[in-house]
Amino acid sequence: MPSTGIVSLAATAALLFAGVEGHGQMTWPVYRQMSDKFHKDSGALINIGINELQIAPIEGLSQHKQKDFPPSPTFKLLNGCRGTVYEEGSEVTALQPGKEFDVKWMIQAPHPGFMKLSILKPAADSTGTITYKSYKSLLNIEPFAENGGNGSTTAKMPADVSGCEKPGDCVLQFYWHSDIANQTYPTCADIVVSGSGSSTSATTPTAPAAETSQDSSEEADQATPVPATTAPKAATPAPTPKPTTAPPATTAPTSASAATKGQGDVAGEADTSGKCSRRMRH
Repeated sequence: MPSTGIVSLAATAALLFAGVEGHGQMTWPVYRQMSDKFHKDSGALINIGINELQIAPIEGLSQHKQKDFPPSPTFKLLNGCRGTVYEEGSEVTALQPGKEFDVKWMIQAPHPGFMKLSILKPAADSTGTITYKSYKSLLNIEPFAENGGNGSTTAKMPADVSGCEKPGDCVLQFYWHSDIANQTYPTCADIVVSGSGSSTSATTPTAPAAETSQDSSEEADQATPVPATTAPKAATPAPTPKPTTAPPATTAPTSASAATKGQGDVAGEADTSGKCSRRMRH
């Protein structure tokens, strides 16, 4: 019969895992999966289930560390995309400049907060470690995730997007943060924007990309996600849903007004900083 101490430790471990159990994520455009490379490079995170890695709050995941099982020198969980980087063969969604596209999400455990949708670009430091940095903000929804279930809205791709024509150049980041729960749930999707031109630097995961800050909100029609190139697997188009848990939101405010708590550390958006303040409700 196991000792009381062992039973107590097992119960404590179960509570710790329950505390970081998944809560929600973006489900469309096609989001990045945790690959074999991710597991190989992530150190102690290899012991956590795939579903939890995909949708758990990033603050809880960051606590899973082992001195005798460190991550790869270039692995960075807080890179803005849960430690994932673009890999050859990843599914990519093609979007059109100046056009609308669908955004869907699933909320497993609601924590009221806000959701910001942005385009990020990868930048590498001298060691080859990738961090995703803010390029353009597309929309901001607040309040967000007051109820569980599936939700959707539409967003507009700015007409002046540049440097997003090849897979790996840009990602769409779904950034859900709750001040009440003090938890953050980022999800990234690999995208290409037709006619936007290629990044001025190499498009491999270790290459930095240029940043700009100008936003655009041209009126447009629905875009149909399709495979970007022959290399990535095809992303199957989804039917256009009507908004459910959240209404369509307008283009996000500038980085100064959309500053969010810990976003520079957790979301990988180095252009924003400071404590989250009350934002305009949509």
